[in-house]
Amino acid sequence: MIMKKWGSLLLVGLFAMLMLAACSGNEKSSSDKGKSDSSDEEITLKFVHWINEDVGKWESVIAKYEAENPGIKVESIPLVENMNSQDYFKQLDLMASAGDEMDLIMFSNGQDLAKRIDAGLVEPITEFTEAEGIDINEVYNNGYPAFDGEYYGLPMKNVTPLIMINKAHLDEAGLDIPTEWTWDEYTEYAKKLTTDEHYGSYLHTWHNFHSVLKLAGKAEDNLILNEDGTSNADDPTVRASLELRNQLENVDKSSVPFTEILSQKMDYRQQFFSQSASMVPTASYMISEWGQFTPEFEIAWAPYPKNNENDEGLVQISGDLISIAKSSKQKEEAYDFMRWLTTEGIVEQGIWTPAWKEADMNKVLDTVVNGTPKPEAVHMDSLKHTLTSAKASKVIAPPSYINEAYTEFGAEVELYLLGEQNLDKTMKNIEEKVQAVVDANK
Repeated sequence: MIMKKWGSLLLVGLFAMLMLAACSGNEKSSSDKGKSDSSDEEITLKFVHWINEDVGKWESVIAKYEAENPGIKVESIPLVENMNSQDYFKQLDLMASAGDEMDLIMFSNGQDLAKRIDAGLVEPITEFTEAEGIDINEVYNNGYPAFDGEYYGLPMKNVTPLIMINKAHLDEAGLDIPTEWTWDEYTEYAKKLTTDEHYGSYLHTWHNFHSVLKLAGKAEDNLILNEDGTSNADDPTVRASLELRNQLENVDKSSVPFTEILSQKMDYRQQFFSQSASMVPTASYMISEWGQFTPEFEIAWAPYPKNNENDEGLVQISGDLISIAKSSKQKEEAYDFMRWLTTEGIVEQGIWTPAWKEADMNKVLDTVVNGTPKPEAVHMDSLKHTLTSAKASKVIAPPSYINEAYTEFGAEVELYLLGEQNLDKTMKNIEEKVQAVVDANK
């Protein structure tokens, strides 16, 4: 019995030594990119994002990839159920600080990506694209810049700013679907659409979006910070943006007041789909991302308003981006999956308009709309006009501390919208506090 026991242990030890030798022999083929050591080993990629299964239909698209790539499993992990990307980023940061495993991370904008690049959360992918021999800007309609010469992910969705409108409310007010307009005309529409039952407009708590409507409409220098890290808070369109929002909410009373948005913890989807607001400045992800709502009316789509009638009408076209986590132990497998997902995969998924240039956009739009719970709710002519007429403004790499600047900006904006300080004091405080952020990050 003793001899048998030791004989078994010796066999186990010999087997372990052989396994170690095999692993050692594979070290040369295991690159710094994180390629798996053994082709027989099943790899699980953890993919974190904020789109729930009902909307994203991740299981079916992942199943297709897994069937074509034996040995690779992809785990879809929506970190929030409400599909709010800012809530998602809070959860993402908690995961990162706890050292939780992740391989693929989805981002919704350059500002939040820049912050995580600075924090060392994501991996540059330039070595992968160079090895494959592709130019991101030739393969994709890319809304993301390089950061210090490095790209940190692949564009997935093509997200175009636009105005989502309740067409029934337009018809009741005798208004046409706008095909080209200004913010002054948006203001007039909001007044005409406002009734005892609903507001004409809704602007959310996103101060880096809904409180900079005119700043965002510039061809360049359209963020609160410039690309070189200096402050852009003294740009006249920053003040004009605040005047526009205040006019809508507190003077004309044609957009939901900020006091109600805060006190009732409102959500823009709920406001629009419950028909409490007629218009919402948003982006093309809302073609399908309705959340738990199914519209009881037809949705019209209008181009983003211009600051002035003679402006070119450029918009900040961007989109969701997929990055590789720096901590991932299987970076090459992660790159292969996200390369597929941002091309064939997103077309197969049929949920969003892709950034991939080879996609047939007319066919994609038909697929996306027909895949919604109520295709007849989407006014196709206005949607196609809005997306095909959009022209992209210059894309810059925002400084990593831009979210700090927007936080300071937003705090002052709220005091102004709540009537606690006038515009002159608000602008003075904004310029001082944004400059303080710049100085602290030099």
